[in-house]
Amino acid sequence: MNTQSVKKPLLCAAALLFSSTCLVAHADQQYTFDVAQGGTLHLKTDVGALDVDTHGDDSVEIEVLIEGKDADDFAVDAKQQGNDVWIRGEVTHGHRWRQQLKVRYTLRVPHHYDLDLKTAGGGIDIADLRGNIQAHTSGGSISIGSVQGNVNVHTSGGSIRTDKVDGQIDAHTSGGSITVTFASQPTQDAELHTSGGSITAYLPSDVQLDVNATTSGGRVRSDFDVDGRVKKQAIRGTINGGGPRLKLHTSGGSVSLKEH
Repeated sequence: MNTQSVKKPLLCAAALLFSSTCLVAHADQQYTFDVAQGGTLHLKTDVGALDVDTHGDDSVEIEVLIEGKDADDFAVDAKQQGNDVWIRGEVTHGHRWRQQLKVRYTLRVPHHYDLDLKTAGGGIDIADLRGNIQAHTSGGSISIGSVQGNVNVHTSGGSIRTDKVDGQIDAHTSGGSITVTFASQPTQDAELHTSGGSITAYLPSDVQLDVNATTSGGRVRSDFDVDGRVKKQAIRGTINGGGPRLKLHTSGGSVSLKEH
């Protein structure tokens, strides 16, 4: 991997504040990489909330704020390979779930860039983007702006919400609601699944789909006429003649298909 293009591998501040009960540390690390449009940001971290924004520059800018008594036990490594950037955040001592630690990543990428994000604990917030998104958190909500690209997101505990997505969608949460807006006619199958929460899918009025919507504890409602089986807790059939499959399931909540 090429580390030559790191412009600012900078430890900006490290302060120790004493109180009668604990020792609190603070560190702010910043990096900038020159890249071309169409690359991928790969980020994997043991803990941390992720805020991703876009800008008009051909660069990836990274700021990592590390706070808490155990801030010295968290290390960040950022490297570049071609137009891709790789970030690894790791608890270096002790167990990550027992650390007194708060980490936040603030990231800026080109408008056209792919994201591959994984955090073991923290929310993920992504702005409007042209590119594919893979995002996984073991604990936290996921919020995504308008996307021209495919979206594959998973959280073990939190809600999922997107603005208009022009691409394939696969969204899973083990506990939380899902709200997704399809910008246009899907060209691939899509799946929305939650183990505990409601699902709302906003679709164009002329959308053509094969739909399979079910709930184990709620109701299924559709603004669209469905040619098939329509029951209180399940709708299976076609909309406007059929098309790619849209599967929606919740174990505890309602399912709604709405026009936008």
